[in-house]
Amino acid sequence: MSQALAVTAGFWRGAMHDLTRVRLTLAPRPRRARSIVLVATLAAAAFAGGAAVRELLPQETPAVVAHEPTPPTPELQQLREQLDQATMNLRLAESRGQELERQIDTLNQKLTESQDELSFFRKAREGRKH
Repeated sequence: MSQALAVTAGFWRGAMHDLTRVRLTLAPRPRRARSIVLVATLAAAAFAGGAAVRELLPQETPAVVAHEPTPPTPELQQLREQLDQATMNLRLAESRGQELERQIDTLNQKLTESQDELSFFRKAREGRKH
């Protein structure tokens, strides 16, 4: 019979003396060491993963090298002149269109005034007949 069983079974002779020698475990040992090792392993894995990703990404972006512009070729110069001419023609057409719209507005206003006068004279003539 073990010492712990003897104490619980009622054999009290020397029970107090035996209790001091018996090893009692009230709670399991804390598992801090296991937790610390787990956290350290996870941190090392995260660090290694970050280092691996950093190695896969490009280290530096290539530098942009600005070259001096080349002198315009005759063909490019001709195209620029054509573009300038087309731009001038477009602006001229827009200004002509705006002027024509202004003239149309003026003519419409005169037409409205003439129709109002005509209506007035017709009503005046009808008033004299009756």
